Amino acid sequence: MLKPESFSAAANKDVILVLDTSLSMVGYQGKNIFESVKGSVDTYLSTLQDGDRVTFVTFDEDVKVYPRVLIDDQNDRDIVKKYISITEATGQWTHTLKMLKTVFALADQITKESEQNKTELKRNVVIVIMSDGLDDPPPSRAKEKFNLKKVAEQYSGNDWWIYLVNLDELQKSKEISAAQQNLLNELGKVSGNTSILDGSDPDKAINEELRKDVDSKERDQFYRLLAVVSGFLILILLIVFIFIKMRSVKIKGHLEYWNHELLKPEVHNLSLTNFAKKEIILGRGASCTAKIREYESRYTFSLKAVRKSGQILVAVSHEEGLDFGFKNKESDGYLQDGDIFSASNISFRYIAE
Repeated sequence: MLKPESFSAAANKDVILVLDTSLSMVGYQGKNIFESVKGSVDTYLSTLQDGDRVTFVTFDEDVKVYPRVLIDDQNDRDIVKKYISITEATGQWTHTLKMLKTVFALADQITKESEQNKTELKRNVVIVIMSDGLDDPPPSRAKEKFNLKKVAEQYSGNDWWIYLVNLDELQKSKEISAAQQNLLNELGKVSGNTSILDGSDPDKAINEELRKDVDSKERDQFYRLLAVVSGFLILILLIVFIFIKMRSVKIKGHLEYWNHELLKPEVHNLSLTNFAKKEIILGRGASCTAKIREYESRYTFSLKAVRKSGQILVAVSHEEGLDFGFKNKESDGYLQDGDIFSASNISFRYIAE
């Protein structure tokens, strides 16, 4: 039996990896976590699917966006890994607000490009922000209040998957914890799919918790897509079934007919079943399905199998100008077993099967 893991994701991802390169990453509280984080990201890159795209972003007092890389083979993964390996944490400041504005603008651009691309499913945008959570802008921006309200309003309502990886121990730093929680609250307005991960163990946060959550979201997305596709296929099959059912409706029975203008007419028998048709046109012309002996009128009449209230009935109609009428009942447009009707100089009796 196929499992969800056997299938590729419902859609490829655009992953934006954001790494804090301020000095706090290599010396805050005497703990150097930078190389450990880089190693964890390196491992994470190896798990991305072919067709995913990666944009690596670093930030301190400034923001650097590396070229986006489409993952097609190991060489592409190595390009991003090279970007990460040469990255150093040397920034004097941590301008978090500038980073968020840049990253959200990038994610918005990616989203719009994906929506305009009609040849593939809309890509999932995954934003992974790895930082110690301290907003410490350069002196020239010191008076700029860290307020994400306008940014959140500008990009609100997106379905991006945003992960804040707190690269310090939450329980040991109330300042960091409060800053991250405030950031989480604001980012929740941008996307409801925002979560915070304890990055005191970077590898666990990135390669276990983050991957598990992304896999879960992709699995849910796959099931939703599968439900839509299944529903569509069922609808198509139902339409085809009805179409085949309608086409399979055929006239059954036979007609006895005679020239009622003669004193001793010969009675002929016409099998309607043998035609294996839904509609039979009767008369004398070349367009007729069944040609009637001694039929004098140039106007035709037709018999058609129709489904009504779960039953198959034979509906009868005729061209204007034809002398047509039932002899045993008022016309209701349908033939019942034993009905007798006349068309031109010929009388007919319908015998049902």
